[in-house]
Amino acid sequence: MIALILGLGLAQAGDGPAWQRTGWGFGGLPAINYNSDEGLGLGAIASIYRYDGETSPYKFSTTLLIFATTFGVHAHKIDFDVLRLAKGRLRITGRINAEITRTNPFCGVGRDVTCDPSEAESQADTLGLEGDDRTRFLRRYYLYSYIRPNIFLGGRYRLGDLETAQKKEVFGTLRAMYYQPGIFGEVTPDDGSKYDQYVDGGNELRKEQGFLNVLQVGLMADTRDFESSPSSGYWVEGSVRGATKIIGSQFDYFGFNTTLRTYRSLIGEKRLVTATRLALDGIVGDVPVREMAEMGGTQIYNFGGGLNAGRGIRQRRFVGRAKGLLQNELRWKFWHVEPAGVGVDFTVLGFSDLLFVAREWSDLGDFARPVAGEGLGLRLAFDDNFIIRTDVGFSAAEDYAPSVYIDINNLF
Repeated sequence: MIALILGLGLAQAGDGPAWQRTGWGFGGLPAINYNSDEGLGLGAIASIYRYDGETSPYKFSTTLLIFATTFGVHAHKIDFDVLRLAKGRLRITGRINAEITRTNPFCGVGRDVTCDPSEAESQADTLGLEGDDRTRFLRRYYLYSYIRPNIFLGGRYRLGDLETAQKKEVFGTLRAMYYQPGIFGEVTPDDGSKYDQYVDGGNELRKEQGFLNVLQVGLMADTRDFESSPSSGYWVEGSVRGATKIIGSQFDYFGFNTTLRTYRSLIGEKRLVTATRLALDGIVGDVPVREMAEMGGTQIYNFGGGLNAGRGIRQRRFVGRAKGLLQNELRWKFWHVEPAGVGVDFTVLGFSDLLFVAREWSDLGDFARPVAGEGLGLRLAFDDNFIIRTDVGFSAAEDYAPSVYIDINNLF
């Protein structure tokens, strides 16, 4: 935390929110992260912000991340965000990312996956495994490896009067990625694992491997009072997306997303705030399992468990073609300090996450049986824009074993 404060201390100081200043802001620190799905993560993150005194939350930002965890996860990226181009109407975002993991969970597809250890034990008995081979098999039965380099480019164009509080925008994105099950030099799944069964011992591996290029277009309306950490207003959007061989994709599918986020201040000075996110997302067609675990829209994030959608549930446990999400948070900002001239807000919260999933559209009745996670969290906001969050979640689906998440992003 000391490194974080010193890094952000390089920003131009002054009264009021950071975005009302002019000049450059900088943030840099060791990236130390932990969550129960990926282990302890170590790396480095550096951010640069440009403030023009008029654009909230900044005029320009770029971030470089180099990161790896003790569970064999790599996430390296560089991204940028530029606001108020084309006479204030256009916003451009982009990202280049390399994602590599040996520990992606896979318990099957649909609402009724169990991740039951006894199934792994039974399969080990069938294969006649003993000693170290058995131990490794049991540890990896519900895991698989993959490599996914990807590029993202998005644009948002504002419609109507630029002076109104409500922003209406049309947006479009392009995601281009390559899915490679396994890791370098080892492209076949672990023999007998749950994922190996899903791809029929590797015979169906082609349905999981190859280029996926996705185009998305949509509309949104936004009345949030402050983008990085809102206390009032709403943000609603709807979009459609698709992949086709016409744009070089080896997979064909159609998808949609609609998301509503609302914020309400209950006590003066924005100290007690309720926040809600409701999302519906669906896919028609064939895509890799990893893509089934993604929610579309302007924010692309993992669904089915984990630090963004299903806290308390193992990461990406519940996947399917039809997905729903309802999250509620009660946020209390209880302390504000300014060490070295940098404003730091401390916020404690309680949350609940409800997941709705159906393997196929014919299984929509499974939406009547949502999966719940709940817990507590802490947010530290440095200079308004740089937010660190820590959540502890519990779920009956995981026998109430605690899951801990530390992340350098706000949830929604």
